[in-house]
Amino acid sequence: MVDLLIGGPNLALKFLESLGRRQSHDSWTDPSWCDGGAVFDFDRRRVVFFGDSLLVEIPLRRTILAALAEIWAGYEIVYAYDGTAQIGAYVGKEFALPAFDSVPAPKLARSRNSLCHLVSVIGAAGELRMWPLWWGISSAWHGPSLLDKLPGRGVQRLRLGTIPEGGVHIDVPRNAVGVWNTADGMGVFRALPTLWRGWRTECWEDRYEEQLAACGSALRLPAVGAADFDEALNWLRERACGMDRSYAAVPPSADEWARFAAAYDRARPRTAKTA
Repeated sequence: MVDLLIGGPNLALKFLESLGRRQSHDSWTDPSWCDGGAVFDFDRRRVVFFGDSLLVEIPLRRTILAALAEIWAGYEIVYAYDGTAQIGAYVGKEFALPAFDSVPAPKLARSRNSLCHLVSVIGAAGELRMWPLWWGISSAWHGPSLLDKLPGRGVQRLRLGTIPEGGVHIDVPRNAVGVWNTADGMGVFRALPTLWRGWRTECWEDRYEEQLAACGSALRLPAVGAADFDEALNWLRERACGMDRSYAAVPPSADEWARFAAAYDRARPRTAKTA
């Protein structure tokens, strides 16, 4: 999806016009397996979109979104955390919630140095436990039964080598659950009041800092600047401008790419901070 946005409104219009010439559809992709989507509202000067694997890692995500906000000056760039359901709602299309019983059981991640999904729980007695899980689908889909499905006892202190892709923080004494994500586009935020009926639910978008603060010194994460920004930019350039343009149907011009690359460079972190 990022490939379609890096040139600003002019490139987006060219892309949309190319779709109109080739094909048109009046059906929607099933939200359970749709990888990305966007609404371009040129009247209200808003872009609502989701998708792209580059936006899963927090350091790259924030750099790219900041660069897009600069390129789309005068527009509001909105990330659709609820995926197709949010895109559809923008234009008056409603989708039923997915079947919750199809969500896979929580499973511990193999490594603490790679991407994971983090669950933290403050139990009835006030003790904190944490579980780094396999990522992809938010464990919030399990609802309160998640407390009985977590593998093992969890750990009281945790240091991760990579900021997670999403997380769930359950505070049993407060009867509250907070959820954030970067990868689950099935509509978990929209589903929270139904999934966690009787609980106070909080949608933290991609603000992993909320979970970090809730866990205090027991949870240690790397600095936001810990990412290979050059590698990510090179991959994006190859996707959008290279000979094998499997993602972007309309490539950016040399000037459009240069403007985005400059905005990206200005947005990337310069100093490392300990979290």
